[in-house]
Amino acid sequence: MAASDRLAGPPADRERLAAWALSRIAATAAEDAHVDAVIDIEYAARDAEPDLGGRFGAAAVSGEPANRRRGGTESLRVRGVSPLRLREEDDDEPWAALLDPARLIRGIGTVTEARWEGEWVELSLTPHPLFADPVDPWLPPGARGLTIRLDPATGFLRSAALHDDHGVLATARVGGLTVRDARSATEAARTLARMATTLLEPALLTATVRREADPHHDLSFRPAPSARSWTIECDGRALTVTGDYAPDRTSPAAARLAELLTPARIVSHLARVSATSPGAVTATVRPLRAFPVSAWAPDSTLTCHLTVDPATGVLVRAEATAGRRTVFRHTVTALRSEE
Repeated sequence: MAASDRLAGPPADRERLAAWALSRIAATAAEDAHVDAVIDIEYAARDAEPDLGGRFGAAAVSGEPANRRRGGTESLRVRGVSPLRLREEDDDEPWAALLDPARLIRGIGTVTEARWEGEWVELSLTPHPLFADPVDPWLPPGARGLTIRLDPATGFLRSAALHDDHGVLATARVGGLTVRDARSATEAARTLARMATTLLEPALLTATVRREADPHHDLSFRPAPSARSWTIECDGRALTVTGDYAPDRTSPAAARLAELLTPARIVSHLARVSATSPGAVTATVRPLRAFPVSAWAPDSTLTCHLTVDPATGVLVRAEATAGRRTVFRHTVTALRSEE
């Protein structure tokens, strides 16, 4: 499986490597293959089960960590695994993220380092305290960080190392990788790649948005610090929105505006993706395991139709349909960058 043309070859400029790596990971959501591999996972022992759940985790409610965590190793051989099937079923086995890395994007807070390490691109990631899944095996919100090695050719992860406050908590390595019957929806991969870079790109924008078929009228918004923001005129009301928000304190209507601005996190929720025109895709939605629920992809019965502005990465048109019925539709009728 080769990277799409837009992503061919990681950039020599180290400053652009992190964005390229996120692009490559996102592109895997528009690709598929049959994969054989040997996966080794090792868990470190701890005197007490680490509290990795963050604000939404069980320990945050009970206030008490679980019993001692036992260490151990697990080795498995996978044959004919389809990354597309992993997305459609949203398999939550710890090894699944290695062959379906696009699921990680929603939980990323920052990329603290990106560098070449032999054949691979190595990324050091920290989790987002609000968007990372409390039960994610590799990037829960209470983790110290995750170090991954990305295979530029396939977009798969060749290794992952989860760190807590006491060191390495779990590691995974992929060996004997064989990729057969590779399929790449190149144009769709480019669109998802552009969406992913909004996770790292700063932007200050002004927009006018037309909302249609939206049953939610409450535009309450609780912003979080973000490098991306825009001032929106929507239904005759002005609202300042950032790319991050408190998912439990923001209305679905306002969350949809925030995800138009920073559509990177929507990528993690998409399953079967295909291009409808340059810069536009249609996609099905994973089953409801991803946390938090995407405002544009909240239910597996929906189909998403997304169009990206190549200059800013903003979604200039988004629609979610159920059969022939439009559930949500937003169109950006005016957009400008603020200096």
